[in-house]
Amino acid sequence: MNGVSIPELDKDREMKPVPSFAVVLMCLCFLGSPLLISAQDVPVSSPYFKQAYYTNPDGGALSYQIMIPENLRIDQKYPLVVVLHGRGGKSVAGDVLAKDEMRAKFPCFVIAPVSGRQAVWAKPESWDEERWLDRQERNPDVIGLIDGMIQSSPIDPTRIYVTGQSMGGIGTFGIIAKRPDLFAAAVPLCGGGDPASVAAFKDVPTWVFHGENDRVIPAERSRVMVEALKAVDGNVKYTEYPGAGHNILRQTYGDMELWEWIFEQSKSNADAVDPMQKWMEFMTPGQEHELLKQRVGRWKMQNRQWMAPDQEPVETTMVTEYEMTMGGRYLLQRVLPMDYNGMPFEARGFIGFDNGKKSYVSSWIDSFGTGIATGIGKTTERGINMPPVIEWTWTLTDPMTGMDSKMRAVETILSEDQFRFDMFSVLPDGTEMKSMEQIGTRMKQE
Repeated sequence: MNGVSIPELDKDREMKPVPSFAVVLMCLCFLGSPLLISAQDVPVSSPYFKQAYYTNPDGGALSYQIMIPENLRIDQKYPLVVVLHGRGGKSVAGDVLAKDEMRAKFPCFVIAPVSGRQAVWAKPESWDEERWLDRQERNPDVIGLIDGMIQSSPIDPTRIYVTGQSMGGIGTFGIIAKRPDLFAAAVPLCGGGDPASVAAFKDVPTWVFHGENDRVIPAERSRVMVEALKAVDGNVKYTEYPGAGHNILRQTYGDMELWEWIFEQSKSNADAVDPMQKWMEFMTPGQEHELLKQRVGRWKMQNRQWMAPDQEPVETTMVTEYEMTMGGRYLLQRVLPMDYNGMPFEARGFIGFDNGKKSYVSSWIDSFGTGIATGIGKTTERGINMPPVIEWTWTLTDPMTGMDSKMRAVETILSEDQFRFDMFSVLPDGTEMKSMEQIGTRMKQE
């Protein structure tokens, strides 16, 4: 096996911060917003790596270094390698990949995130050590960074790899457990994880390394993960160095066979997440939208509404018009102006089907309020050739308290020309009462 020269490095232990001024990465793959921080830990010492920042939706920042491929072409897709440092703060894998001969042989993007001194990459649920449980977990931000790079940079989504040492090895197991769909291969060194999580990533090719006499993180941590993966027919290889301790970094990352194995791994196109394809699936009307289309027309609505269980219902009749809009994606609902027991009333609504959430969605406004009510609906099949029942949960403003209140509703399609809508309220004692009954009948065109 051929080796790669690696600079002399100390053991993976607590190291003093290496000061560096933040450098804004001016390239296609820059994702984060620069922060005015005087110094940062630097996982990789190579000048090919530049400092950048990722900001999550909550405003939190993740510092990271990034190396772009040599002779980058925007019309070409490149692998992405994520390298997670150990507690000492250095990433040997990043230094190796920055060697000129490695850049020529394996052109790729490499990101080296910085966890921060008081955080960890992952917190295995089965571990009880306080040094893991009481710290912030940074893998969610790393995942956000990766997702963003897939969207904005020439990343091959079928060739994303992750590796890490010590705390980074634990993080490697943790991140593939959270998002196995992202990764084509994983290489955890001197790490470990939660054996109960392996079913989630059993199909991710994983090569595990550990030293037999590791006194920082015992080899048993890796062994149990490997055995758990084998028990579920996982795609796993294991290398344990006899007599070695925690510092197996040079002999592992210095082995060309490892890198050749990593870059040979690729997810099938069927398994890869194609953002554009997902977006097209999200925006394309389906059979549920065809069901909504059957409502198009003018309907006579006979309503009965109960204000209290012991009161007689208020009966009204209204006319509602339905039409499809926005390319057949939404059903526009208009209740025509009418007299409702001496008060003018009209309403508007939209009904759709969210392809991402796999549920019906709706909104409603009317002249009896100033809020917007929203509904989420799930279908219940009734049998062959019978239209489904839609079980709705509506959220609307309670005018007495100004707070959100929930109501349940059941929409039953009786035929092509008739449907029924029943709404139920929760009483103060927790019981449920029917608050409205609506029968819609299609009006014949004149």
